[in-house]
Amino acid sequence: MSEVSKTWKVIVMAISVPPLLLMIIGALLGDDISNLAFKRFGNALITGYTFSTGLLFINMFFYADSRQRPLAPLFGMLLATIFGTMITLWLLSQGDLLLEDNGSARAQALSNIVRILVSSLALIMAVVVSVGGVFVAITSRPNRNLFEEE
Repeated sequence: MSEVSKTWKVIVMAISVPPLLLMIIGALLGDDISNLAFKRFGNALITGYTFSTGLLFINMFFYADSRQRPLAPLFGMLLATIFGTMITLWLLSQGDLLLEDNGSARAQALSNIVRILVSSLALIMAVVVSVGGVFVAITSRPNRNLFEEE
């Protein structure tokens, strides 16, 4: 078997196995969780899109200085950010995606932004602790001589 086909099999499995596991877990838990899970997934998806496009818009602001046409990436990301914000507010105003007894689309959007910021902070702290643990494990070992001449 060639290396290319092995690589594609690993890529396809990495993409398809997590959603399949989530669907199996959802089916095992029954219908009680499905409606609330869809609402949470929808909120996370639209908030993540809007938040990411906002960050990419800021990134494009600094990237635009190095281009011949500096307004092209800024204009594209500004449109993506505005489009994402409009879709987020429109979907939240439909009332079906409101969670935790939020009374308005603005309260739900703010709740989603706070949740994504807290999750991002937790992820950053986990990465720092992991990298720190690896660094401690590497530096705490006694020095060994690789060659006899040392």
